[in-house]
Amino acid sequence: MNMLSISHLTLTARLGGQSVEVLRDVSLKLERGKVLGLVGESGAGKSMIGRVIAGHIPTGFEVTKGRIVFDDTDLLALNRKAWRRLLGRRIAFVPQEPLTALNPVLTIGQTFAEHLAHLGVPAAERRPLMLQQLDSVHLPNPTELVHRYPHELSGGQCQRVLIAMAFAANPALIVADEPTTALDVVSQANVLRLLAEQRRTHQTAMLLITHDLRLASHVCDDIAVLYAGEQVEYGQATEVLRRSRHPYTWALDHATPDVHGPQRQADARCVDTGRDQRVPVCGALPAKPGGVHGSAAGACGARQRPLGALHLSARGRGSHAYGCR
Repeated sequence: MNMLSISHLTLTARLGGQSVEVLRDVSLKLERGKVLGLVGESGAGKSMIGRVIAGHIPTGFEVTKGRIVFDDTDLLALNRKAWRRLLGRRIAFVPQEPLTALNPVLTIGQTFAEHLAHLGVPAAERRPLMLQQLDSVHLPNPTELVHRYPHELSGGQCQRVLIAMAFAANPALIVADEPTTALDVVSQANVLRLLAEQRRTHQTAMLLITHDLRLASHVCDDIAVLYAGEQVEYGQATEVLRRSRHPYTWALDHATPDVHGPQRQADARCVDTGRDQRVPVCGALPAKPGGVHGSAAGACGARQRPLGALHLSARGRGSHAYGCR
């Protein structure tokens, strides 16, 4: 059963007197207890999807088409008060930049207590629950840590605090927005391992936003690749990585250096015709008037089938779809 279903989501911005579609016709599904990865370069629209789910749509932007259904509730039909009741309780967030996500003038204990108060936890129960959560994410000496400030912790420790806060209410959905940004390699691995552990313990579905296709393939059940606000490939994680159909996905994978392999040029294939024909992939997102990204079709020079008329390759438990406008 689907925990989250996004259908034909279109987000439009008014810039310079023009209406520009920042997200175009995005459709995703996330089952209970599963992990869906949103992958793409900076500016592709990944984090904007998370902001729409949270109801934090920037001024000047509006959803002009589509639905977001969470656990049989249409989020876009909720008023602000009802939406806020879901956030932190049924839907929780793990933000990027952990050192800046925590209030620098409050101790870890004060910040955590404020969060628990928002969740409606009685005052007498907050400290025991806080210590229990901090211990569950393997932070040493929680009774001492709650008196420390964010700048006294490492980036990895701050991220563990945020993960502990996110899982405090046993949410049904976690939105993790680039949770390993600004962390060293060891801390990245520990944070991902911790997220997987907590997700299994709480049976929580997770939407993982990342620019790293290979990382997503190891963590996620399914992957959706976004480019310039459009969904260009969608399928089972191992299928998308090993048999990428869209040239942009192929190029995104090959943008990660292989330190053990031979040197190679970061170009792409036109796989739509089944030939190994090389086509250009531009290094930056195409622009429309007003500086907003344009169609993904110009990215690869390959006019493939629109995603609305899916090219399906049934393998395993899911389908593999790709295409551009």
